[in-house]
Amino acid sequence: MKSNTSFEKWSTIGRWLVPVILVILWELIYIMLGEPAMASPWQSVVNLSENFGNWLQDIGNTLLTLLISFVISALVGSILGFFIGLSPFWTKTLSPLVLGLYSIPKVTLYPIFLLIFGLTISGRVAFSVFHGIFPIMIICMEATRAIPAIYLKLAKSYQMSFFQKAKNILIPAIMPQLVVGLRMCFSLCFLGLILAEMFASYEGLGHRLVHYMSLNQPSSILALILIIVFIAFFFTFLFLIWQERNERKIGKSKVNAV
Repeated sequence: MKSNTSFEKWSTIGRWLVPVILVILWELIYIMLGEPAMASPWQSVVNLSENFGNWLQDIGNTLLTLLISFVISALVGSILGFFIGLSPFWTKTLSPLVLGLYSIPKVTLYPIFLLIFGLTISGRVAFSVFHGIFPIMIICMEATRAIPAIYLKLAKSYQMSFFQKAKNILIPAIMPQLVVGLRMCFSLCFLGLILAEMFASYEGLGHRLVHYMSLNQPSSILALILIIVFIAFFFTFLFLIWQERNERKIGKSKVNAV
């Protein structure tokens, strides 16, 4: 019990200590490089407070597009992965194709999205979905494929319908992996969206970032990066809390702590 408490205590301290170390490193890099190559953490925070109102529209556009693309990726990816994983034939047939598509450097395909959708929100959503859909599909497919056969025999012995089996056995069995997949799906959707906004968009945080890069304004660039990092950390921490709760339910966190 004592070792578990100590483990929780030090892991919490570590989580707060890492950002502090990163800020100190940032300040040291600023001291070494100086202006105009770099801006200090304080200059970036001041710039953020001065311009936050002007950037609200871009923040709203990015968050709305991210929400749409994440919901599409999560729903389509998890459903496809779930049904492919249920069938040994389709798993063996489609698994190499899905893994191959996932390994493609997706940014190289952006010109195709640009030709099809142009500089529209649909194009940014499509490119973001293309980034995020594969990890959730692969994780869901592998998790469903790995469900112990005894679970399926149990469902068969109770003569459950497919929906009863999915609700009471299959989905709870893959839930821990599904949460991990959703977290990765969100991270990659966000990455794809920022890339799309940087390459071909007239709005959003990525577009605003490229704008300040062209003007060589490091304090504004770093202030925008702070916003992007905050969004990524905020939602990732929510997924991590959800993931840890799931792991506690099945006793995994206790095993790791020991």
